[in-house]
Amino acid sequence: MKGFIVATTFLLVSKLALSQVCIEIESLPSKTTAKDTIFFASSINKWNPSDKSFMFTLNSKGKLSLTINSSADSFEYKLCRGNWNKVEVDSLGRAIKNRFYSAKLGNNVKVKVLGWKDLSPKLKPIVSKGVSYMPNNLDAPQLTRIPIIRMYFPPDYSSGRRFPVIYMHDGQNLFDETTSFSGEWHVDEILDSLYKFHHFSCIVVGIYNGGTKRMDEYSPWKNDSLGLGGDGDKYTKFIVKTLKPFIDSHYRTLTDRENTAVIGSSMGGLISLYIALEYPDVFGKAGIFSPSLWFSPKSFELIQKHKTNKLQKFYLLAGAKEGYKTVPDLQKADSLLKKSGLDQDYLRCKISKDGEHNEWFWSNEFGDAIRFLFNL
Repeated sequence: MKGFIVATTFLLVSKLALSQVCIEIESLPSKTTAKDTIFFASSINKWNPSDKSFMFTLNSKGKLSLTINSSADSFEYKLCRGNWNKVEVDSLGRAIKNRFYSAKLGNNVKVKVLGWKDLSPKLKPIVSKGVSYMPNNLDAPQLTRIPIIRMYFPPDYSSGRRFPVIYMHDGQNLFDETTSFSGEWHVDEILDSLYKFHHFSCIVVGIYNGGTKRMDEYSPWKNDSLGLGGDGDKYTKFIVKTLKPFIDSHYRTLTDRENTAVIGSSMGGLISLYIALEYPDVFGKAGIFSPSLWFSPKSFELIQKHKTNKLQKFYLLAGAKEGYKTVPDLQKADSLLKKSGLDQDYLRCKISKDGEHNEWFWSNEFGDAIRFLFNL
């Protein structure tokens, strides 16, 4: 019996040792100052860019390092200086993919930071001709801010006909890397290609997030441990009661539910799910990319209430390399939606074995989502 206890203890200690990872920064950009604090933002700390529990400090060698204790044997991460406008980039100022750690890399990892977004030369915007900012004359009574709206119009918008509309969140990241905080979706280039090869045209309404208000507005429920969330219903009402009527009255849109979609990723995926389920009379299609279902268990309660008296199309997506329960949570959502009566014609759940929690992944899957949602 004693031997069993000793062996079990040894295994537990070994497992604990394996879960301890030390990340050491070998070099930083020359413009980094001594006053700058470097943070670790990851799938294991819910992508918090200023989490003091994951702050780099000087070690005995005079290097900035961070020791992480985690039960996860793999995770994605980036380094930043307190917010996403100060995230690491490449030497030319371009967004980089999330860093990826797996147990195969061992317990000691060395990294080099090549640049910071806010300290790099500004990139030249590269956007399609159809991308433009909506005139900033829209009142937003449901919000405490006036959101920036950037839109995409198809190459044949001048034809005079009306078009389907896709409402998307994190508008900074949709069309233009120079405005993005973590990379670009290339929505404009992808839709231009779909127009060329599939003769599909639509309008996209990209709503910029509210920065520090992002997590509050992208969840209708509070996350007590984070002290965030709870304004998602106000944000939803802004889209349904204020923004959509404005768009429909000022642009040539197809206003019915079959031609109205909502798409978002991460926290944007969570609020997209909420919007579609709360307003099935308005949104007939939804793209739910890597949704942050961990944020509140009430998201599953909402799905369980889903009724199929008005069928909606859902495209669910996650990557196997995302971590933090993203895949099992999405599979649970898929199962609940199937139980509500949705079949394969109305529901697709895709798990990509190489998918990571970033704009590259979502951009690569955006075209497939559009083809499914709009039957191309």
